[in-house]
Amino acid sequence: MSPDFSKYSISELQDVISHIDNAAYPERKRKAEEILRCKLNTSEVNDIPIKDEIDKRRLSIFLGTIFTVLSLALLYKPVFESSVLTRSSGVISYSQSPFVFWFHTLLYLFSFLGFIFWVVKLISSKPSST
Repeated sequence: MSPDFSKYSISELQDVISHIDNAAYPERKRKAEEILRCKLNTSEVNDIPIKDEIDKRRLSIFLGTIFTVLSLALLYKPVFESSVLTRSSGVISYSQSPFVFWFHTLLYLFSFLGFIFWVVKLISSKPSST
């Protein structure tokens, strides 16, 4: 009795082909290889990675948008209140330390611009069809 290779997954078929004794079961190996070729050529199998890639792209766009909004929120204080939040010193105004103020302001600005670039690049690129 021969196994029904049509119910095997692609990875199972690859495993069977690599481990089957070709001298003892040449017909089974040929049949497994034929079914594997058919499965690899069907559009059903090829749609699975595309869907995963689209989901990853959507997640990247979502996360990029969240980071963009957060970096924009961080820019609020330097732009409208002339002060920045620091981890160790709390709120520092421009008059207290111009260097720290501009350092944090530019850090927030470049983060914001970087996230905008990331999101625009993701939105404008087309998902690859591998």
